[in-house]
Amino acid sequence: MLRESARDVAEHYVDFDTPLYKTIAGLITKPGKLIREYIYGKRKSYAHPFRYFIFMLAIYILLKKLTGFDPIETFSEMVGAREMPDPNTLSTKGSNFFSRHIDWFLMIFAFTIATFGKLFNLRSGVHFVEYLALGFFVVAQYAFFAVFITTATLISPYFFLINYALVIVYPIYVLTSFHTGKLHWRILKSFFATVFAWWLYVMLGFGISILIVKIFGL
Repeated sequence: MLRESARDVAEHYVDFDTPLYKTIAGLITKPGKLIREYIYGKRKSYAHPFRYFIFMLAIYILLKKLTGFDPIETFSEMVGAREMPDPNTLSTKGSNFFSRHIDWFLMIFAFTIATFGKLFNLRSGVHFVEYLALGFFVVAQYAFFAVFITTATLISPYFFLINYALVIVYPIYVLTSFHTGKLHWRILKSFFATVFAWWLYVMLGFGISILIVKIFGL
């Protein structure tokens, strides 16, 4: 009886044909195909984008708690403490709050990706809400990658540099594979959409962080 129960549990969670595993794998190998299939109705085959985002974010937050990961300290180890700005200024406090609580703000990134993905592809026939599904898939997969990057920083803080590249390169990869047309135009539009989305996300996150620090005296 116990052996059968254990086998049932293993089959449920280790079955690589489940929506969760198919979503993880698909967003690595063929993200555009996966997102198009999800948007056009093949939804039972993949995880819901918002629930997938919440699930991956929860794993990332849990890992941060367990490892005591601090992005400010990790960055300081890479550049040297003498290079760090004055920690008592409002801008530095806001920046540090944003960096240490970046998981609080990742939902904003999903919305900015959707916004600029739509603006740079107005004739794609894809609605904003569908770009929002793409945005949540992108941010959720970024959280998935961040779990491994965070773990790797325990070996060397320089692994954290991968994070800076990934947050730009991966959305470009997804947007390029999602759209159709000439490859060079897809890459160009995806690049600018990602850069503007990242810029607005950082500005909003930084602005909100400064307000929180100022209001609550952190």
